[in-house]
Amino acid sequence: MDVILSKKEILRRLNTLRINPLGLPSRKYGVSIKYFSNDEETPDKRVDYEITTELNLEYGKGFLTIDKKNIYFNQHQADNISELLAESISKSLYPVQTQINEKGTGTNEITNFDEIKTRWSREKLKLSEKYSGQPLEKFLSAVDHKMENKKEIENGLHYDWFWNLFFHPKFIDYGDTRKTSTALFLAVIPYQNPLRFPGIQTIQKIPTDYHSFIIEFKSEEIPADLYFIPANAFNQDAYWMSLKVTFDLDVYHHFPMHTRAYFEVFTRDYSGEKKLIKRISYNQFQLHNGEYSDKKLSKDSPFITGGLVVSEPNKWGFYKNIYENDW
Repeated sequence: MDVILSKKEILRRLNTLRINPLGLPSRKYGVSIKYFSNDEETPDKRVDYEITTELNLEYGKGFLTIDKKNIYFNQHQADNISELLAESISKSLYPVQTQINEKGTGTNEITNFDEIKTRWSREKLKLSEKYSGQPLEKFLSAVDHKMENKKEIENGLHYDWFWNLFFHPKFIDYGDTRKTSTALFLAVIPYQNPLRFPGIQTIQKIPTDYHSFIIEFKSEEIPADLYFIPANAFNQDAYWMSLKVTFDLDVYHHFPMHTRAYFEVFTRDYSGEKKLIKRISYNQFQLHNGEYSDKKLSKDSPFITGGLVVSEPNKWGFYKNIYENDW
């Protein structure tokens, strides 16, 4: 039996979405980031890892713990010195805890800073026992300086794609058309602040077969950053970059399940065809996601109709009984 909701009511629900933390279990994700040159099918570099998130409410505040483990570089565990050093820093930073509000955005403050400093002291001792040399001493000294500065660590987390995409505002006002202008900030340049991508964000009212709903972001084509433009480029103004992101969130808790992002830098030939220069693909997928197979939606959900919506009542108060599937 169809649930009778007006377009106006569903829009109201979609535009006031919040995280529903009741009964939300910890989530585990596999993450894969691939870096490509031109239109090559094989990536120049690939990084894979696992992320676990756990949301807890304490005194009316949400605390999110994020853990990062099992890092693979080009499909193998860390083996050269640069990879081992990167892995040691990651083991020190994670698990990291921060505050998160009901809209899924955070305060950007680390709430377990002392734990991170203690873990770094442990990791630094392990490195010093295994390796030696002036370059290592300089590296350890530089990391020491950062680990003593809470603000430095908080800023450093913004160089991470998972962090940028997970906390990107998704529960915003989409208006009467389910789409709105916004901007997404993403750290596409290594170890530099995120770049701003203006674009259009859309929320779909029809849920997927695997109990999620889709939010899509598509940026404008904007001038490419100098970092991506070839040194021998004839015309630097002829290079552009764009970003597409698809967020999958479950229809029960409104919490991330899967996230896919595609960034590209390109120019165009004389016929207007795209010529790819750089590409980065990000794929975050929830592991063990069969928890919803027998679950049923509340009638208060904006997705309860499954995409079937009756038109607004006419002036006599009667429904027209015409289902509108595309509005």
